[in-house]
Amino acid sequence: MSQHEEMNRTTAIPFENRIASVFVHVTNLRQSAEWYSRLLGLPIKEERLNGGPVYWFDFQGTHLILDSNSGNRQNPDWREDMMPRMMFPAKDIDAAYLFIRKQGTPLSEPERHGPMAYFNFRDPEGNVQMACWAENREEDSSLAGLSRSPILPRIGGVFVDVKHMPAAARWYSGLFGVEYDEAAAEQRIYSVPTASGAALLLDHNRHLNGESFSELFYFETEDFDGALQFVKSNGFELAGEPQIFPDLSEFALLDPDGNRIIIAQMNEEGH
Repeated sequence: MSQHEEMNRTTAIPFENRIASVFVHVTNLRQSAEWYSRLLGLPIKEERLNGGPVYWFDFQGTHLILDSNSGNRQNPDWREDMMPRMMFPAKDIDAAYLFIRKQGTPLSEPERHGPMAYFNFRDPEGNVQMACWAENREEDSSLAGLSRSPILPRIGGVFVDVKHMPAAARWYSGLFGVEYDEAAAEQRIYSVPTASGAALLLDHNRHLNGESFSELFYFETEDFDGALQFVKSNGFELAGEPQIFPDLSEFALLDPDGNRIIIAQMNEEGH
């Protein structure tokens, strides 16, 4: 059995086939929490601004974590290039660590804090992600019906910038234990199948276009024109002009730290 075949045996994959959370790294936690809450028409939860390093949104599917890294910055061994983009849920943290040791580069051994454990790692292209195990907990449905914005509190897809698409698509397919699609890896965007929540989108565009920015993820909307009018009316900063394609319409926003966030409406073929 080849290494790739071994990697794709479902029984050997210690990760769940989904993205648990996406991180946005920020400098002013309150300012960012207020910005994202205003964008999504959600109330601020003051109890989550209690001096800790993170503020989080319990979306259905894939959650959003705003991370100030205030604790990490006190560690002399910590560097900004160690900040993860996504959290992948592990079925077993020790098995996940051994798996990544063979396939990627762990940045530390698992850290354990009561009912959860995690470690960060680099994929073969240097992108940093987090593996995390936690005891089962019920989904927080407290956002249901609260949104007062045409931009939905739902992350449709998370982007990973890649330089070598076929190799990256094969690697992430192996991480999730799903079939690699050789033909799809010839495209600029490769969607790694997920069982639930946000899509995992490998993005070759930044490399091919020589662009220095990254697009983190996209929020969904079912009213593109309404969403565009909403952000213009409420003083959000657009990053360029809206883009209309056969399978989707999208525009980009810059959050208070200059992170580039996409708002997109997919048609039936692009969904």
